[in-house]
Amino acid sequence: MNWKWCWAVSCAMLSAFCQAAPLTLTLQEYPPFMGEQLPAKGMLTEAVVRVFERAGYPVELQYVPNNRAIEAPRQGAVDGSFGWARTPERERDLMYTAPVMSLRMVFCQRVGAQVRWEALTDLTPYRIGTTLGNFYSSDFDRLVQSGKLHTDNAPSDVANLKKLLAGRIDLFPIDAEVGPYLMSRHLTAAQRARLTCPDKAYWSAPMHVVISRKRADGAAIVAAFDKALSQMQLSGELERLIAATRQRILAQPPAK
Repeated sequence: MNWKWCWAVSCAMLSAFCQAAPLTLTLQEYPPFMGEQLPAKGMLTEAVVRVFERAGYPVELQYVPNNRAIEAPRQGAVDGSFGWARTPERERDLMYTAPVMSLRMVFCQRVGAQVRWEALTDLTPYRIGTTLGNFYSSDFDRLVQSGKLHTDNAPSDVANLKKLLAGRIDLFPIDAEVGPYLMSRHLTAAQRARLTCPDKAYWSAPMHVVISRKRADGAAIVAAFDKALSQMQLSGELERLIAATRQRILAQPPAK
């Protein structure tokens, strides 16, 4: 028996087994970028899964509430998550990949009560809705901590849109694509007519994949992802993938 050949085959099988071990990533609701009921689980989800596959890592998605999506990898309960901006607090527990996509954060408002603003400091007189677990920029957080911005938390983005309709808040910061999408799926036509999300961004938020620092091979995972991401971006493959997924998602009929 050729022991060298057996040893080589055994090593190859072991390597293939190790590569096949899936990464568990949390999935949250932020349609059309992420969502349990969306085609391909969302534009960002599809992009992240395909990049990881190119890097040699299959992915398992674990659907969790939004405020749990970032805490699970921080605690080491899962391998990682995606769709997150950098914060110093999070970086203590998580490693970040290069950004996959970016959000454009705008303020949804009631029609007829639009707020004119040039800087975030102009928003001091208004009640601003925020969603538990979401990050709204370092500048936004600093103004909240100093008492210059007044926020009111809700468990979900849809809950905040309904609070906006009811007049319980004046503004709701959300991505320019996400706000109208949620309105089209969760509000009636009459309700949608009462809200607007002016296309004036206060922050462009890069969305990263995060990997728990509790994984000993976390740095290698990030490096492999970033290499595959760069290749797919340079070839245009990633842009085409995202565009095709967006088209599938937007083809779904809106609420009546």
